Amino acid sequence: MPDDSAHEPDDASIFSRGSLKLTFELIRKTNPSLALALRNLTAKEPVCNTSEQSDRRNSDYFKVELDTFEVRAVVETLMELVQAGALPSSNPGLTIVAKSLIDDWTKLARKMFEELPDSEKS
Repeated sequence: MPDDSAHEPDDASIFSRGSLKLTFELIRKTNPSLALALRNLTAKEPVCNTSEQSDRRNSDYFKVELDTFEVRAVVETLMELVQAGALPSSNPGLTIVAKSLIDDWTKLARKMFEELPDSEKS
């Protein structure tokens, strides 16, 4: 996630508004329904917002409540965009940020897998 604040949470399921918006922008042409689910997360009540941040929307953080298949689809879509070179070559920084987003979404996927009951891990 891009560093929006010194108060960034450690929970892998908490994403900044900026990370969710950028993920939305990157995947919306490839997977519009999943992109819409991400955008809808930012319409909910933010978490981890201190009183000093209350007037700054970009300092908002949201709990990602997607299922494991949706999280996997986010990771796969972002990876496909990066590997296919589908991001604008005029903005090489976007590829770096996309790779960072892949790391963040992969951390969430790992956390979700670890939380599965043993009977569902096979």
